[in-house]
Amino acid sequence: MTASSATTIQANNAETLFYEEVDKHINSLSVKFRQKCVIKQNVYDDIIKCLTLPKGKPSGLYSSKFIYWVKQNFILMKLSGIDIGCCIKSKKPICIYEAYYNVISEGHAAVSHEGRHKTAFELNAHYSWIPRFCIEIFLKQCIPCQTRKPIKQHVISKPIISLGVMTRLQIDLIDMRTRPDTIAPDIIYNWILNCIDHYSKFSWAFPLKNKSANDVAVKLRELFFCLRATTIASQSRPRHPQSQGCIERANGVLCDALGKWMATNNSSHWSEGLLPVVYGINTRVSSITKTAPYQVMFGQPPRSDSEFWKLVEQNGIADEEDLPTLVAESDGETMYNKQFDSINSTDVLDSDVVHIVQKLSDDVVSNSLIDISSPQPSSARHDLIRKIATDNYLTTANKRMKQ
Repeated sequence: MTASSATTIQANNAETLFYEEVDKHINSLSVKFRQKCVIKQNVYDDIIKCLTLPKGKPSGLYSSKFIYWVKQNFILMKLSGIDIGCCIKSKKPICIYEAYYNVISEGHAAVSHEGRHKTAFELNAHYSWIPRFCIEIFLKQCIPCQTRKPIKQHVISKPIISLGVMTRLQIDLIDMRTRPDTIAPDIIYNWILNCIDHYSKFSWAFPLKNKSANDVAVKLRELFFCLRATTIASQSRPRHPQSQGCIERANGVLCDALGKWMATNNSSHWSEGLLPVVYGINTRVSSITKTAPYQVMFGQPPRSDSEFWKLVEQNGIADEEDLPTLVAESDGETMYNKQFDSINSTDVLDSDVVHIVQKLSDDVVSNSLIDISSPQPSSARHDLIRKIATDNYLTTANKRMKQ
């Protein structure tokens, strides 16, 4: 048996076990909650038919109670010329029961095998009607996550506070000499240069042949020319949580996610996994700012429409001229207003932290990468994102100082 066939059998067994556990959980619920706990393919087809019924025309196929439930919870939206059933609140496509395993697997991999909350946040950004218990069941069966569970660390009592993007950049070298990545006879990577912006939690990672100052300087020069030079670039005592706590945790997160990527993709070349892993870390919500680092840095979520491109692939569309409808550009202003309201912090801050917020929070925009003197349509949204991130950042710091 080849390695690929063995992997396929293992994946099929995992999918079967997943649906067995989901069905077991659904059967344990009260009878009145079982039918509408998840939406299966036949129910989804009935929803589409109910939404396409002419107004005022009775239907003998469905009960009035079912039609009322459909009208109250779902709407019909056209995506690439195809009618798609969406949740009326979130405007996200309905994820049917039969696609749960593949969709959750893709979302979990997109956030580099993070936990329940960040996986759910990623899935809710693209789909609706995915129950939380299905995510929990999937995570319990994820082999890379179960074999690489992190050890809980003590909370830092006096965290460093730095407001503004690229005001403090922490860097560190991860020793990979025990697992060198041989790309070619003359290209052997032994180190990882890990960089993280202390405020936004945006990360960069570069493979290095050695840890010479010249190699590190070259990568930092590339980084600074892409964005700008940071106010403070710190590389303090190794494994010192008082000064290097942020980068030390980032090292652990990166190594853990990189190991899961290698196990999932059956690859020993960790340098190839740095880009997708770091992208997953940057696009998932941070527990400190309650916002994705990508959004704090650039003022918008990553441009991706997975459902649209799946339909394009299924219809075999290769050229833009073959698209059934024009792809309209959207700035996403309305889509994320509710998200901003939902992630606003309601915690009470100490007086000293309130003073810090009043004094420094307004300076975040001046330290940003965007020149607010020139009118830009997305500047207000970007300012709001960073304002929310700042409030949550200081709230978390306040909680840690109390402990």
